[in-house]
Amino acid sequence: MIKDQTERETKVTRYVKSFFQNAPLNQLIDKKKDVTNTFATFNFDNKSSMLYFMESIYQRRLNNLKESQKSLIKAIDEAHKSSDHFLLQQYFIHLAFLQTDEGNFIEALNSYDLAKQEIKKLNNPSLELILNVNISDVDYKSGLYSQSLSYLNQAQKILEENKINRPAISTIITYNKAENYFRTNNYDSLKTYHEKLFDPTYKSYKLYTYQKRTGYYLSLLKHDYKGAIKLINSLLKDSLYVKSDLEEQLLADAYLSNGQIDSAKYMVDKQLAQPSQINHPEIKYHLYEVLGEIAERKNDSKLAASSFKLALSQLKQNLNNLSQAGNKSSQLKVNEVQSLYYVNLLRYERERLWMIFAIAIAVLAVVVVAIFYRSSRQKRHYEQLLFAAKKQELATINSHEVRKHLSNILGLLDLVKDIETKEELLKIRKHLLYSAEELDKNVKNVSEKLSEKD
Repeated sequence: MIKDQTERETKVTRYVKSFFQNAPLNQLIDKKKDVTNTFATFNFDNKSSMLYFMESIYQRRLNNLKESQKSLIKAIDEAHKSSDHFLLQQYFIHLAFLQTDEGNFIEALNSYDLAKQEIKKLNNPSLELILNVNISDVDYKSGLYSQSLSYLNQAQKILEENKINRPAISTIITYNKAENYFRTNNYDSLKTYHEKLFDPTYKSYKLYTYQKRTGYYLSLLKHDYKGAIKLINSLLKDSLYVKSDLEEQLLADAYLSNGQIDSAKYMVDKQLAQPSQINHPEIKYHLYEVLGEIAERKNDSKLAASSFKLALSQLKQNLNNLSQAGNKSSQLKVNEVQSLYYVNLLRYERERLWMIFAIAIAVLAVVVVAIFYRSSRQKRHYEQLLFAAKKQELATINSHEVRKHLSNILGLLDLVKDIETKEELLKIRKHLLYSAEELDKNVKNVSEKLSEKD
């Protein structure tokens, strides 16, 4: 059992998502029982929350989006009780996925905003990286391509600055940029990022799909509709290719542009019959518009008018959604700018305090040096005075005491030449001995003073 709570929750949530996403549909019920039984054998924090999360993933795989959201809301409530920021950001991101699946991009952005608040508390660059990629996906689906690219660039910056080794994330960032360039008809940039996807460092179970999809994107932008139709149809039969509704939408457009009207109508009717598209006005608007163009080419003005009217209705709803999504996306940007402002303000305050501290230290150092310098000068001055005093004292001793006794000794030695009696010699000897002793005392005194320490 993993003791670190965050590490354990990371592994469990990844396992649950991967397990149910990859399990065959006909085995889901049995697989769910196996996982539930496995959970029952362990006791760990937020187990009930994770069981709700598992139910949500299970229901999403069955395409029961409402049931999936209900279970996820329960999981969020449980995680709130323990203030588990890691699980909360995971759940809010998953909730945003569900809302994106429903075409509810405004609520998806709200959920991502809540996830961002939890990630700030965790201070985890890897989680912030993934969040930016997810937000870019909602902006892309909302038609906010410049916003989408902005978040992808932020994700790339986080990846590089923190030296995060996540090849799968690098692959997704590159592919998502290619998607945006396709939608903005930027052929050169699309080609650049299509070629980047063949970099051997990129890894993803969808890498083959990304390479093939961006390949036929290039054909569409070159107006090679015949080539694009051939590529898309071959991919729809390719077992390695991960298919999506996107292929059928673009295939309908390619058929229409290539003059294959009946094939285009067949593809549009097929998509309109799919319940998964019911809440996606941006897709339905385009499909009805294609139907209107087909009716016009067939000179069926009544059907054309009806189709364009439906397209207009969906367009209005789509524009309303885009407006709200744009406002929410802009608010997220404003929040980011405000957050960055406060971060910079705090950094400025810290730098200002450090500067004040450094100036105070510098001033203190100058004061200490000045005091030391003044003390040194005073010391040298006193030493000079002391030296002058000693010099004067030694000069006095030398001139009065030493010279006095030395002169006496020299005078007595001159008298020795004229001495005739023993008594006089003894008397002079006595005076010589006294003067010599006194001279010795004074010489020693001078020596001692010279050896005295300051």
